[in-house]
Amino acid sequence: MNESIILVMAAGQSRRFGSDKRQARLADGQTLLMATLSRVMCCEVDWRLLLREDDDPAALLGDDFAREHAGRIWRAPQAGNGLGASLGDAFRQLSDEAGLAHVQVAAVWLADMAQITAQTFHALRAQAQAQADGVHIVRPRLEYEDGPGHPVLFGRALWAELATLEGGEGAREVIARHREALREVVVGDAGIHHDIDTPAMLKLRG
Repeated sequence: MNESIILVMAAGQSRRFGSDKRQARLADGQTLLMATLSRVMCCEVDWRLLLREDDDPAALLGDDFAREHAGRIWRAPQAGNGLGASLGDAFRQLSDEAGLAHVQVAAVWLADMAQITAQTFHALRAQAQAQADGVHIVRPRLEYEDGPGHPVLFGRALWAELATLEGGEGAREVIARHREALREVVVGDAGIHHDIDTPAMLKLRG
């Protein structure tokens, strides 16, 4: 079975939110970032958290959590240039880390998406693992709805291309160049569309 990893993208600027949305509180008292990490950890696979270079992990995660998971925290030096640049940072580190040479599938999970279920992730991973060549992209969609959701999984053969990203809106250009490799999995999880861009959205979905 191919090994997988989840890349939690938390190096954004929260411009539309108006403050650091990673520290915004949900109704249960958790911060948005910690709620997302809780969902990620429920998937029971390895993960890495991408933060900006000036972020204080202890302030974002709490002292104990930040200390326990220090080895899973990566920095995104190009974060100021957008999500695409942060993805480039993430995939360069992923490709260079010898201890992750066995990993074949990487899931890109946005840090403001705290309602995706482990069941959805495992359905996507199963589809990715069924593709033997490593040139594959897997993402979820809801039945009767056209819009794709998150997370998006990429096979190792595409990582070098993702590592060259320096700006733009995420991995859309890579997906566009490899439409033949794209597979969509129908799920019943509305959380695949529930990102949090504004305080009003937090109130609605928190």
